[in-house]
Amino acid sequence: MNTGPDRPQKRLNWLRYTLGTLIVVVSFYFLLSRLIRDWHQIPFDRIRFQPGLLILSYLILLLFHFPLGAWGWQLLLAGLDARLPFGRALAILTVTQLGKYAPGKVWFTLGRMSFARREGVPEARSLASVVIETGFLLLAAIFLFAFAILLLPRTVVPRTIYYSFLLAPLTLLVTYPPILNRILKPLLRLFRQPLFELRISYPRLLLILGVYVLDWFVQGVGCFVLFNSFYPLPLSRLPILLGGYAISWILGFVILIAPAGLGIREGIYTYILKLVMPETVAIISALITRIWMSTAELAMALLCLPVLSRRLKDEKTDKLRR
Repeated sequence: MNTGPDRPQKRLNWLRYTLGTLIVVVSFYFLLSRLIRDWHQIPFDRIRFQPGLLILSYLILLLFHFPLGAWGWQLLLAGLDARLPFGRALAILTVTQLGKYAPGKVWFTLGRMSFARREGVPEARSLASVVIETGFLLLAAIFLFAFAILLLPRTVVPRTIYYSFLLAPLTLLVTYPPILNRILKPLLRLFRQPLFELRISYPRLLLILGVYVLDWFVQGVGCFVLFNSFYPLPLSRLPILLGGYAISWILGFVILIAPAGLGIREGIYTYILKLVMPETVAIISALITRIWMSTAELAMALLCLPVLSRRLKDEKTDKLRR
């Protein structure tokens, strides 16, 4: 058996995983070492734990963030001539998204394609939906970041940051269906999937983009409530939290070798949060944000897992009857 061609790929994977692990370790080491060194600078007199706000922050994720994500995916599938009930879409989305913590950032896509196929959604359609969804998530995050920047005093915003507004017309251009089809075709060829035309109106695409913008806004508000559960922040600081949350996610996603943006996202969010709180509190807040989101994702996945388990059992029963 000739394994020669596989060796370069194995080496590349090993290098990617090694670099990803190194980035995560170095990032968290830097953050934690700074936190330990400046522990005495934490303003303990201002820290007041409010469990009610903590619970509210989780409810915002469970009742709004995850359902909005499922609704957006459901709308995308409908535009791709594939139907999926909302409950199944929510279950598949929340269970498979845990795969993003594995190196490579492809496992949640493969898992979603597999479960969607069991619901009658062709793999080509589900793959296309994930690709478009990812692009829309990035574009929506950019919109929210630009919106947050506009709400900030010009004196605290570097002039160069306004160049990011040039991404707005690019966003509208990329979401134009004929151009979106041209982007989609080579991706389908790459994954050896059947080619098809995306038949979805431009207003509907803008509606989907609006759903993801709202989703990012909801996450930012949830994060604001989370911080206020232990460190008081005025409402005027919300734009910085919204923009910082969005841009840290974008950069964490772009750096593919870090699983789920681990370390990257926390470092960037810490840098931004330093504008509204002491550095030690900013580090704690960024780390808590990761724990907050990860535990919410796990909780939602566990809540929705029975839906997929029943589907698998029904499928096995049907096979035995045949």
